[in-house]
Parts: sequence; structure tokens; C-alpha cells
Amino acid sequence: MFKILILILTTNLFFMLHITGNISKYINMKYSFLSASMIVILFILTVVEGIKLWSSEEEKEKHHDCDCSHDHHDHEHHHEHGREKKKQSAGKKIKKFLAYTLVLIPAISGVALPVATLDSQLVDAKGFSFPTLEDGSNREGMHQVLNPDMSKFMNQSDFTDLVRKESKSYIQKNDITLTDKDYLVGLEVLYNYSGAFAGKTLTMKGFTYNGPGLKSNQLFLLRFGLIHCVADSGAFGLMIQFPNNIHIPNDQWYQVTGTMDTVYYPQMKTNIPVLKVTSYKTIPKPNDPYVYRNSLN
Repeated sequence: MFKILILILTTNLFFMLHITGNISKYINMKYSFLSASMIVILFILTVVEGIKLWSSEEEKEKHHDCDCSHDHHDHEHHHEHGREKKKQSAGKKIKKFLAYTLVLIPAISGVALPVATLDSQLVDAKGFSFPTLEDGSNREGMHQVLNPDMSKFMNQSDFTDLVRKESKSYIQKNDITLTDKDYLVGLEVLYNYSGAFAGKTLTMKGFTYNGPGLKSNQLFLLRFGLIHCVADSGAFGLMIQFPNNIHIPNDQWYQVTGTMDTVYYPQMKTNIPVLKVTSYKTIPKPNDPYVYRNSLN
């Protein structure tokens, strides 16, 4: 019975994530067919387990009717044997109960508890560092900041070819707008060919983050992005620099337009792209605040 309950709740969890659209908070939506397939598979397994349970109940009834025809001695012997068997299986039942409980907790909490949107607090919690720029040989972990670095997911030769291909549609433009669809692709091109974009106009949107080591007229404009799933998510974006000192709290959503340049950022010990703001405005938080890596060519 526990198996059927777990299957029903797990199926419901995936189903509700798709119905509400919250599945996009966990995986890149180009992989959503996998979780949709899981719903079908779990439903089939639930039906199979239901049939097995129904069949076993019928077998028990038949066995009980058969036992009633045995004499008293046989009945007592069977009762004593059953009692010994119950004692031996008690430990296994406890282990099963604990295992099922551990599975039930996420299946229930995933539906009952609200899905939290990642924000600047997570950036603070993970730490604002950029090991890829500080040390090109350090490729441990999937935590990324600013640059959505696809080199972590492929060999260097393929990565170089990928970014070169993607750069062609950006370098030829003097006025660039990063949309939700190409946000991560465009950013990676900007970080890998930052010199080629100096003086060009860029428009982007994101939430504000007052990172460490910034001047009083600087902050970061970020979007949380998913390469494949939430495990390799990162806070991706650019440093933006205003003409005058400004104070904007974290997690305020803005659309900014400015001129691209590069600046030395001591916190990361390297030059990074910077957007020198010429105009900006507040915007409402998007229905889907995340961006996804939708292209590999």
C-alpha cells in the first residue's frame, strides 16, 4: 500500500509542477519532455502496483478459506510459525517504513510548500566569486557568476567553436538587446569578446545586486539562469555603472541601456565587461524571472 501511495504522490508532484509552470524553476524547459514522460511512467507503475495489490488480496482470501479446513493442530503450528516469521520481519518493516517516509517528505512538501524564486540572498549565500576568470584551470563545481560559461560542459575545442559561431550575430550589431531567449548566449559572447563590443549600445533587464568591492556608482544587474537544471544555475549578468553615485537596494528590477566598455574589478582580479548606463527605468518582476540556455549552435 505504501508503494502505491508514494507513486500517487510522486506522480501528482510532477503533474502539479507542470500544471502550475513551476517545473521551469527546476529544469531548463527544453528538457521538460523528460519530466512529462516521467508522469506517464509513474502513472503506469501506479496502475501496475494497484493490480498487484488487488491480486494479492484475492490470494489472501483464498488462502484464508483454505486454512479454515485444516485441523486444530495444523492451525496452531501455522500460527506459531507465522508469529516467528513476524518477529524476523519486524526489523525489515521498520527500515521500509523509514525509507518510504524519506521519499514521501519531498513528494508532499513539493506540492504543499510554495516554490521560492532565487534572488540576491542566494548570491550572498553561495559567495560572489568567479574561479573561471581567476584561474582557468579551476573547473570544479557548477556554481557560476556573471558569465554563463559553457566550457564546463564540453571540451575546449568545441566550446571555442560554439562561442565563435554565436558571436557572429552579435559582433556585427551596434545596438544590441538581450532578450529572455538569448540572454545567456549573448552574455557569454560579451564576456569572451568584450573588446569587440566597446562603444556599442546594449539594453538588458534584471534584478539589482550590490556586490562586494563596487564603487558608489556601480552595481550588478543579474538574472538567474539554468543551463540544464537548478543544480547548474547561476546569477548571470553585467556590472552597470551610473554617471553619478546612486543607491538602489538589492532585488529591484530594472531595464537599462548604456554603452559597453571594460573595467578592472579587484574582487575578481581581472577586467570584466561593464555597461555605462545612459538611461534606466524600473520594471515589474517578470512572470518567469529565470532565463535558460536554449541554443548550442
